[in-house]
Amino acid sequence: MAKISDSIHAIGQTQEERILLTQIAQKAEAAAQKGYLTCTKFLDMHEHAMAARLLRELGGVRAQFWGGYDHAERQILFFLPDWMETLPEEGEDCPMTAIRCLRHKGDTLTHRDYLGSLMGLGLRRDGIGDILVGEHGADMIVLKEIAPYLLTQYTKAGRKSLQVEEIPLNQLIVPEEKASMLRDTVASMRLDAITASLFRLSRAKAADAIRAGKVFVNQQECMRPDKEVQEKDRITLRGTGRGEVDAILGESKKGRIVVSLKRFG
Repeated sequence: MAKISDSIHAIGQTQEERILLTQIAQKAEAAAQKGYLTCTKFLDMHEHAMAARLLRELGGVRAQFWGGYDHAERQILFFLPDWMETLPEEGEDCPMTAIRCLRHKGDTLTHRDYLGSLMGLGLRRDGIGDILVGEHGADMIVLKEIAPYLLTQYTKAGRKSLQVEEIPLNQLIVPEEKASMLRDTVASMRLDAITASLFRLSRAKAADAIRAGKVFVNQQECMRPDKEVQEKDRITLRGTGRGEVDAILGESKKGRIVVSLKRFG
């Protein structure tokens, strides 16, 4: 246990982070020793990265991240007991469900509008997964424990009225991501160079963001500015947006690498 405590203190930089990591370690132990499924609440990408580091330290843990659909940004960490072969994606053992929010035709609502109105109800962010905004309104993944409250109390986002209903996770409408394409030349395929190009930053500022833990490659936190980026890698700059290396097109006359990049949103 001393080794786990040392790992928690090495990974977590704040008291709040260390409390979360301690809870995760306890859930892993409960699943292994008491033989029942345990799980966290929704983790953001930074918390996901910390949890993944802790899992590597614990070793041999039957764990899986899932957020209700493929490539979800906010995910729950599940610990499976020995007798459970697969993660329960529906039914009593699944701790999450989906709420569909239908808006009136002609109303315009953004992700910020939905999230702000949810926080206005006094809900915690870790009870809510991804909010998928589409033409119909929005589908949101939430913990089952807060679903009944939302079904009766969540009637507005901003000043716009909503009609809400619970739906199975397999009926989620995952919107196609809109992307703008850009072509650029970079000195190398280092993460700081690609991040700078994608988000229109200086290379120094991109490197600072990476060292600060604000940049994720394929949803994994990466704090190495010199990491080599590959085609189809997805890069997220927390608080700014996300993009993808679409293709490496060759070399310019000046010996720089020509890349095609996608910027989502």
